[in-house]
Amino acid sequence: MALPTLKIGSARVTVLNLGDFALGIYDIFGKRADLGRYFRPEVLLTPPFSPSNTILIESGGSTILVDPGDRERLASAYGPQPPNAPPVPPPLSAQLESAGVSPSEVGTVVVTHLHFDHFAGVTRSHGGRWVPSFPNATHIIPRRDWEMPDIAEARKKGDRDVADTLGVLEQSGLLTFHDGPKDMGDGISIIPFPGESPGHQIVAVESGGRRCYCVGDLYHMKEEVEHPELAAIWADGPALLRSRNSFAERAAKESALVAPGHMSPGRISLKGGAAVWSDE
Repeated sequence: MALPTLKIGSARVTVLNLGDFALGIYDIFGKRADLGRYFRPEVLLTPPFSPSNTILIESGGSTILVDPGDRERLASAYGPQPPNAPPVPPPLSAQLESAGVSPSEVGTVVVTHLHFDHFAGVTRSHGGRWVPSFPNATHIIPRRDWEMPDIAEARKKGDRDVADTLGVLEQSGLLTFHDGPKDMGDGISIIPFPGESPGHQIVAVESGGRRCYCVGDLYHMKEEVEHPELAAIWADGPALLRSRNSFAERAAKESALVAPGHMSPGRISLKGGAAVWSDE
């Protein structure tokens, strides 16, 4: 299985798409009267398919996984899909095998934010119980997201989506809480860019003078790059706008590759002070 791999100097960034899902524009942005300003009428009526990406980073001695998902869990969360949905790709474990990486070799898992599609794959079912998918990995999650009211309530109630994933990691001693910038070595770092969630963070990869940013849900689609004020109904709009403006300036200046959670990789340029997205 050929996987899209980005060469960042001597580092490798591989995009593992766990499936393309359709989620309506109104489900993301609500019944805003001005959505016709951002989207063509056919896009508003017919939900576009978007990938659900997990990112594998290999740099120096580091093997890092960003936002591990799980196809079956995601299919349940997203609900019934249109009959013209793209073919179902192999599960994450099979794609990692194609990349030459076993789950036991993953040293660090970074979750950009605590929305279920970005951590659904941190555990797997084995012998009738849930166990860590990456048993030797430190799992870094944003503390501010762990303390969000909905996550705190889910933990209190024993919600299975949280208990069977993050709860298992906590009990196994594999969960690490973090807020703020973090240098992880081998040219890899974590940078906070809040707004999608209070603790939303991205992962930067630098090697040989080149850079790539794994940005989670800083953007869901290119319209949000080019109209940074366009925010999901669950986001903190002002915080997200500040994060997007800051990031776009940085990414354009560095000619960096950008790997979002629900888009194919691309680049951001500035034209007349406005951000423009180009697929890689």
